[in-house]
Amino acid sequence: MTETKAQRHAAILGLIADRPIHTQQELAESLGTTQATVSRDIQELGLVRTAGGYRLGSGAFAAHVLSIEVVGFLAVIKTPPGAANIVARAIDEAMLIGVVGTIAGDDTVFAVVQGDGEASLRRALHG
Repeated sequence: MTETKAQRHAAILGLIADRPIHTQQELAESLGTTQATVSRDIQELGLVRTAGGYRLGSGAFAAHVLSIEVVGFLAVIKTPPGAANIVARAIDEAMLIGVVGTIAGDDTVFAVVQGDGEASLRRALHG
Protein backbone atom coordinates (compact mmCIF):
# COMPACT_ATOMS: atom_id res chain seq x y z
CA MET A 1 0.00 0.00 0.00
CA THR A 2 1.44 3.35 -1.04
CA GLU A 3 1.69 6.04 1.59
CA THR A 4 0.72 9.57 0.52
CA LYS A 5 2.99 12.54 1.04
CA ALA A 6 0.54 13.96 3.62
CA GLN A 7 0.62 10.70 5.57
CA ARG A 8 4.41 10.61 5.45
CA HIS A 9 4.64 14.23 6.58
CA ALA A 10 2.27 13.50 9.48
CA ALA A 11 4.40 10.47 10.40
CA ILE A 12 7.57 12.58 10.36
CA LEU A 13 5.99 15.24 12.57
CA GLY A 14 4.83 12.53 14.95
CA LEU A 15 8.28 10.94 15.10
CA ILE A 16 10.15 14.16 15.82
CA ALA A 17 7.60 15.07 18.48
CA ASP A 18 7.94 11.68 20.18
CA ARG A 19 11.71 11.26 20.27
CA PRO A 20 14.95 12.84 19.08
CA ILE A 21 15.75 12.04 15.45
CA HIS A 22 19.30 13.18 14.60
CA THR A 23 19.92 11.98 11.02
CA GLN A 24 18.06 11.61 7.76
CA GLN A 25 19.06 7.95 7.70
CA GLU A 26 17.45 7.37 11.11
CA LEU A 27 14.27 9.03 9.88
CA ALA A 28 14.30 7.05 6.60
CA GLU A 29 14.70 3.76 8.50
CA SER A 30 11.87 4.65 10.89
CA LEU A 31 9.58 5.38 7.93
CA GLY A 32 10.77 2.57 5.66
CA THR A 33 11.54 4.98 2.83
CA THR A 34 14.62 6.36 1.06
CA GLN A 35 16.92 9.07 2.32
CA ALA A 36 16.23 11.10 -0.85
CA THR A 37 12.50 11.10 -0.06
CA VAL A 38 13.17 12.08 3.55
CA SER A 39 15.50 14.87 2.41
CA ARG A 40 12.70 16.39 0.27
CA ASP A 41 10.20 15.97 3.11
CA ILE A 42 12.52 17.72 5.57
CA GLN A 43 12.80 20.68 3.21
CA GLU A 44 9.05 20.82 2.52
CA LEU A 45 8.20 20.68 6.24
CA GLY A 46 10.74 23.39 7.11
CA LEU A 47 12.59 21.16 9.58
CA VAL A 48 15.93 22.23 11.02
CA ARG A 49 18.53 20.01 12.62
CA THR A 50 19.39 21.00 16.18
CA ALA A 51 21.52 19.41 18.91
CA GLY A 52 18.29 17.83 20.17
CA GLY A 53 17.34 16.42 16.76
CA TYR A 54 15.11 17.63 13.94
CA ARG A 55 12.53 20.30 14.84
CA LEU A 56 10.24 22.62 12.95
CA GLY A 57 12.07 25.80 12.04
CA SER A 58 11.07 29.13 13.52
CA GLY A 59 7.58 29.98 12.31
CA ALA A 60 7.33 26.83 10.19
CA PHE A 61 4.60 25.38 12.38
CA ALA A 62 2.26 28.08 11.08
CA ALA A 63 2.11 26.20 7.78
CA HIS A 64 0.33 23.37 9.63
CA VAL A 65 -2.50 25.52 10.96
CA LEU A 66 -5.69 25.26 8.93
CA SER A 67 -7.92 27.45 11.10
CA ILE A 68 -8.28 29.14 14.48
CA GLU A 69 -11.65 29.66 16.19
CA VAL A 70 -11.71 31.46 19.55
CA VAL A 71 -14.62 30.98 21.93
CA GLY A 72 -14.24 32.83 25.21
CA PHE A 73 -10.92 31.77 26.72
CA LEU A 74 -10.43 28.75 24.45
CA ALA A 75 -8.79 28.75 21.01
CA VAL A 76 -9.56 25.74 18.80
CA ILE A 77 -6.77 25.25 16.26
CA LYS A 78 -7.35 22.78 13.39
CA THR A 79 -4.38 21.08 11.71
CA PRO A 80 -3.86 18.31 9.16
CA PRO A 81 -4.04 14.81 10.70
CA GLY A 82 -1.00 14.08 12.85
CA ALA A 83 0.21 17.68 13.12
CA ALA A 84 -1.61 18.88 16.26
CA ASN A 85 1.05 17.68 18.70
CA ILE A 86 3.89 19.50 16.96
CA VAL A 87 1.82 22.70 16.67
CA ALA A 88 0.90 22.55 20.37
CA ARG A 89 4.50 21.95 21.33
CA ALA A 90 5.68 24.89 19.21
CA ILE A 91 3.07 27.14 20.84
CA ASP A 92 4.15 26.00 24.31
CA GLU A 93 7.85 26.47 23.54
CA ALA A 94 7.19 29.97 22.18
CA MET A 95 5.82 30.99 25.62
CA LEU A 96 3.39 33.45 24.03
CA ILE A 97 2.02 36.19 26.23
CA GLY A 98 -1.52 35.33 27.29
CA VAL A 99 -1.37 31.68 26.18
CA VAL A 100 -1.67 29.63 29.36
CA GLY A 101 -1.25 26.15 27.84
CA THR A 102 -2.31 23.69 25.16
CA ILE A 103 -3.84 20.25 24.76
CA ALA A 104 -3.38 18.37 21.48
CA GLY A 105 -5.27 15.57 19.80
CA ASP A 106 -4.55 14.25 16.31
CA ASP A 107 -5.79 17.20 14.25
CA THR A 108 -6.98 19.69 16.87
CA VAL A 109 -5.23 21.82 19.48
CA PHE A 110 -7.03 23.53 22.35
CA ALA A 111 -5.17 26.56 23.70
CA VAL A 112 -6.26 28.40 26.83
CA VAL A 113 -5.88 32.14 26.26
CA GLN A 114 -6.27 35.18 28.48
CA GLY A 115 -5.85 38.91 27.93
CA ASP A 116 -3.86 39.44 24.74
CA GLY A 117 -3.45 35.70 24.24
CA GLU A 118 -5.67 35.52 21.18
CA ALA A 119 -3.75 38.27 19.35
CA SER A 120 -0.44 36.75 20.43
CA LEU A 121 -1.50 33.34 19.16
CA ARG A 122 -2.77 34.67 15.82
CA ARG A 123 0.45 36.62 15.23
CA ALA A 124 2.56 33.53 15.92
CA LEU A 125 0.46 31.21 13.79
CA HIS A 126 -0.15 33.49 10.84
CA GLY A 127 3.02 35.52 10.79
